[in-house]
Amino acid sequence: MAAELALLKQPVALRPEHIASAPTTLRIKHANRTGVDYKVTTVAPEASSSKDSESTVLFTVDGEFASWSQRRVFRDANGLPLFNLRRKSTGVTFFIEIPGDEDRPLATFAPRSSVLKDKCDIYLANAAADGEEVMLEVRGQDIWKRWTHVYFNGALVMRTKLADMVAVYVPGKRISWEAEVAEGMDLSLATAITVFLAENLYNSSYPSSYSSNTKKPEDADPTDTVHIAPTK
Repeated sequence: MAAELALLKQPVALRPEHIASAPTTLRIKHANRTGVDYKVTTVAPEASSSKDSESTVLFTVDGEFASWSQRRVFRDANGLPLFNLRRKSTGVTFFIEIPGDEDRPLATFAPRSSVLKDKCDIYLANAAADGEEVMLEVRGQDIWKRWTHVYFNGALVMRTKLADMVAVYVPGKRISWEAEVAEGMDLSLATAITVFLAENLYNSSYPSSYSSNTKKPEDADPTDTVHIAPTK
């Protein structure tokens, strides 16, 4: 049985207006065949496998094909910009930034060394706690990158699933992910994490040189083993 998502007593957010008021399932899907644009909808958890279960668009993500920085522009349902996700033209560290204020990133995605699986520490200024820096831990659950868990202080606050493994190996096929997000978690942040995973789907996890003063909890990496993902 899958572990239940934690209830966040202290919300974690970049954009407080998008904090989930209840456990929420998102569908993040390539919007076209370029693989750099996405649309994000909410779905009913009990009907997550049905395409007809999608609601109206919650966010959109616009990308530039063959961009060295892999810049992705996140917008709300009205098309208003929320933030950008990008990396430097050389390097593996990604940043979430407000356009025009690139010197003060809202969040830093620092990949950590890992064989075959995704592994990344995310440092962010928590807008739901007066900008206090907190850390999220992104931990791949299998070597096929089908399942990924996100932890906050050792508690499971998000998990993503590749919805169609076959699509990964079909050129031009639009790939989709489902993200289960805990109550108290920012849905725009959850979308950014999923897009980060999507952008690194075919990449190995090379370590970032980024470090922070934020301390890791003693049980920060509860899934440091390779195991087979369930097929469901």
